Amino acid sequence: MRRALSLFLPVLPLAAQSALVSVIRQPRATAAEFTVPITELQVKDHGDLAHLHLGVGLGLRHWDDGDNALRFIADANAVAHEIFVGFGAIVEVPPGEGAFLGPRLRVGWAFHPSWALSLEGEHLERPFAPGLTVRRRSSLGLVLTARF
Repeated sequence: MRRALSLFLPVLPLAAQSALVSVIRQPRATAAEFTVPITELQVKDHGDLAHLHLGVGLGLRHWDDGDNALRFIADANAVAHEIFVGFGAIVEVPPGEGAFLGPRLRVGWAFHPSWALSLEGEHLERPFAPGLTVRRRSSLGLVLTARF
């Protein structure tokens, strides 16, 4: 029992932090992401609460035509005065193709301390693509984010 308990002790500080789950609907695709925190900060100033989340995670994008792509995410999200702002870096790897990478920006409304609805813009490029292949993917989307 002591041995099993000592295995879980390094994980216990992360239990106080919360993971983010996002569901994104874009014009031609649907995506889901799960982000675990690297660090989180909460600041209370005159009764107002501000929350900052820095994390990394995984996601999956499903295109309406049936293709899928794995996504690796590093993001920073902040909630203050019912305003949700997020910035992230994405690496998207479709099967059989080179990786797309680039930034994203989210701005929206935090209608609950753990829920936010936002508009997302992302611009992904494939920097080392050969020939005349698709090199860019830019899209807008509507995002529902929940903190657990």
